[in-house]
Amino acid sequence: MEILSSVGRNGINRHNDVIVVQRLLKNLNYNVGVLDGLCGERTIHAIELFQRAFFGHIKPDGLVEPNKLTWKKLCGENLNTVEDTSLLTTLVDKPKKGAINVGLVAVDNVLMLSLLGNPRESYTEKDQPITNEALKRNMITSSVGPFKATGLSLAVESLRLVLEEVKREQPLVYGLLGSDGMKVCRLQRKSSKLISNHSWGIAIDITLNGKRDKCGDNKVLYGIALIAPIFCKHGWYWGAAFRKEDAMHFEASKTLVESWSKALGLGKK
Repeated sequence: MEILSSVGRNGINRHNDVIVVQRLLKNLNYNVGVLDGLCGERTIHAIELFQRAFFGHIKPDGLVEPNKLTWKKLCGENLNTVEDTSLLTTLVDKPKKGAINVGLVAVDNVLMLSLLGNPRESYTEKDQPITNEALKRNMITSSVGPFKATGLSLAVESLRLVLEEVKREQPLVYGLLGSDGMKVCRLQRKSSKLISNHSWGIAIDITLNGKRDKCGDNKVLYGIALIAPIFCKHGWYWGAAFRKEDAMHFEASKTLVESWSKALGLGKK
């Protein structure tokens, strides 16, 4: 079974292709009405419902395209084979703001300085050593599964637990994971005063099959979108929700940092 062109919202909607998609949806108990080969609102709505069921918080586009994610899932294919790794680096729309980081609060410089102290006295946009001795003593380098990470000890341990669950739930994504840095003591990009949360070793930039997710395009790599709910479940805030989308970035939420500060005895005395 195949379709030759796109079906759904803004699709080409060839008569025979639409019938194929309608039949597949109907077989899965989605209401498409009569199998008439006409792509109306009922068919598009059924496609969106199907996408929500399989792709969770990713915004449905109501479109089925040959050999793309929705078509493969519609045909019952399992996206856990080596042949599907290219699909995991496909760009999809970032989820709606209210669908991610539910119950989590992002940290800012004021809170970080209060809870963990100042990593150093001065900063540039380049990575520099931590000079705060109390914070420095709590930095470790350890394997977290698919790569080694250097960061705050409790953050590294939390990251290891996150990636253990990723390995169980999304093994194909796990096999493609890499890091673009955890502890990087510097200013935020294009800022003269804001400190990057990487400076405290509580943030991680994730790569997928060696690819970096471009910042600010409101698109996310599908594989990263699949594992983002696992990070959020463990209290890590996803950068896809930042004002300038940064979907490769995950950082500890306010609740996590507060608990780590207390456990390690850091911050203002």
